[in-house]
Amino acid sequence: MNKIKLFDPVIGINEKRAIIKVLESKFWASGSGSGNVLKFEEKFRKYIGSDGCVAVNSGTAALNLSLSLIDVKNCEVILPSLSFVSTANAIILNGGKPIFVDINPNTLNMDSEKIENYISKKTKAILPVHFGGLSCELDKIHSLSKKYNLKVIEDAAHAAGSRYKNKKIGLHSNAICFSFHPVKNLAMPTGGLISLNDKNH
Repeated sequence: MNKIKLFDPVIGINEKRAIIKVLESKFWASGSGSGNVLKFEEKFRKYIGSDGCVAVNSGTAALNLSLSLIDVKNCEVILPSLSFVSTANAIILNGGKPIFVDINPNTLNMDSEKIENYISKKTKAILPVHFGGLSCELDKIHSLSKKYNLKVIEDAAHAAGSRYKNKKIGLHSNAICFSFHPVKNLAMPTGGLISLNDKNH
């Protein structure tokens, strides 16, 4: 029987040279002079075409920071029943209450037909997860967000490079959170990033 690896990051000669260059520079922190983090943020921003990108230390940090920007304390945030624990934990750590919506068994994404049933007066945001890189039905989610004046923060931990209707994930919502954990499709030893499309942030 052949086994499928959980992850198998590809590290080529260019990546190895870049790592050695940083190590030999002695500038390992983002603010210490090498500028690599700023370069990465700008390259990723251009790649997806967003208003701005901010690198953080993990996808979890990206979710926490994004939810802090919209202040979900004592509010409800709708999310799918299938996701890594960080998605719900970020809501709780920001004082909010996670409201779980069942997934569509054909896509493993939150069932967009069921979301409206869970919206209440306390709902502040919808947090869809693009599971396995398959994009959620963002048109339906944004239609509900406009109808009920809700924010949309996407968990795109699996979705670097994915598209929805010919636009890269990272352009559609207020904030989009990426992870570069070794098991993700764009892998690094660790890291995360927030794509922002809200001039207020």
